[in-house]
Amino acid sequence: MDINRKTAYYTLLRMEKNTSYSNIELNNQIRTMKPDSPAFVRDLVYGVLENKLYLDYLLEQLVKKGLRKLDAEPHVLLRMGIYQLMFMDSVPDYAAVNETVKMAKKFCFYQTKMINGVLRNFQRSRETLKQPINEEDPVKRLSAAYSFDPWITKLWLDQYGEERAASLMAASNLVPPFTVRVNTLKTTPEELRVRLEERGVQAYYSQVSKNVLTLEGHGLLELPEYTEGLFFVQDAGSAASVEALEPRPGDTVIDVCAAPGGKSFVCAEMMENTGDIHSFDIYEKKLEAIEKHARRLGIHIIHTALNNAEKLRADLVETADKVICDVPCTGLGVVRRKPEIKYRKVKNEGRDLAKKQLQILQTSSKYLKKGGYIIYSTCTVNKIENADVVGNFLKNNSNFRLIHSRQLMPNGEGTDGFYYCKLKKKY
Repeated sequence: MDINRKTAYYTLLRMEKNTSYSNIELNNQIRTMKPDSPAFVRDLVYGVLENKLYLDYLLEQLVKKGLRKLDAEPHVLLRMGIYQLMFMDSVPDYAAVNETVKMAKKFCFYQTKMINGVLRNFQRSRETLKQPINEEDPVKRLSAAYSFDPWITKLWLDQYGEERAASLMAASNLVPPFTVRVNTLKTTPEELRVRLEERGVQAYYSQVSKNVLTLEGHGLLELPEYTEGLFFVQDAGSAASVEALEPRPGDTVIDVCAAPGGKSFVCAEMMENTGDIHSFDIYEKKLEAIEKHARRLGIHIIHTALNNAEKLRADLVETADKVICDVPCTGLGVVRRKPEIKYRKVKNEGRDLAKKQLQILQTSSKYLKKGGYIIYSTCTVNKIENADVVGNFLKNNSNFRLIHSRQLMPNGEGTDGFYYCKLKKKY
């Protein structure tokens, strides 16, 4: 049995039965099973995840008894087989079918005949199967075509219209760029770019953040430049939000939901490693990771502490010049990095989550001195969690005013979907 497909199968099966993140699950399986071609495994796993609902749309036309009563094991194998037949040009059709049938004999023997029949039927009828474009209902059409849960599809249709929603979905299915923030405490973007290109790594400047580079190469986190702390991984949208906050040397900054630490690191750079940064999170391991990376980057002004962002630290009230309030969200802006987000059910389109976000913003605002600034941000594309939360906050807090807001889009600026808003405390 092919170890690469077996590794992909175990990853997808665990994803189907649990709610773990794809990158964590995939890395665990690769580390455990040691496949010959991790790249093949990644292509197959992410390909199936990104196209899951489209594959099911086709399978519904091929599986006589339908998919609802199908166990997870044969369902995952069918998706893998159809995906290889449709999208993986490097895989001959006979290999896609035969290897899938071999795994069926091992993992769900009772469905081997059905799986073999469905895959061979697909080979014969692929050109005549109904496609999503023929669906009259726009929700069903886009949901199947781009493999987004209907609730997300309807949300984006309502907020952006069909053309923009389709463009956003298409961009969210693309392979994301590998972007890094240059550690300006140790080097400059140009110096780092030259060093990386001497190693065969292509580096391109971001149009959104002047100190962010997009890198193309292999083993990027094994480079000496990474070990030396010359850069850290961060999307340009996240970096831009901190740049908009404009932290200065000597400032006191509070980062209320700090993990994985990128925004705190940008602050430290802009503050020239002087002043104080309080970085909070609710998980000890995440705080330890922040401290580890801060040491690698040569940053010594970050002070980590366990704290729930909804709960006020009374000792820090009105002590901060700047506050970063990057709240938990539906994550619809990072689907291209975590495709499993496309299929997670969210109650009331994020309205319940918006209540929590508003509470965190309300609590965080109390840390500001008069004349201080706060950045509210999310990695989602949902007005309910973004502009609506800020609007409700301003209604209840007349001592704050809106300075600037921005919604970055994968189909616009090429960043992750990222929203940020800068507010000033007047009195």
